[in-house]
Amino acid sequence: MYSDIKWQYKGYKVLIEFDVEPDNVKAFHYITTPDGLGAKTYMLKISPYDTEAATVNKIIDDFVENGLDISKVV
Repeated sequence: MYSDIKWQYKGYKVLIEFDVEPDNVKAFHYITTPDGLGAKTYMLKISPYDTEAATVNKIIDDFVENGLDISKVV
């Protein structure tokens, strides 16, 4: 019923991975930086109940404009 969601945005690879339990579903959000930035993967500090691409894209926009904000990653 729940399938992981993958897409690319501004050179970043994005993955929303679902943890499905009998009584609860949580989403974990990961981004991988572009190859030119060392291609590191980070888990984002986003509500596990938010599955909107716009939320992740907004964080990426902020990273592109201001650099990586470590307060937004685990």
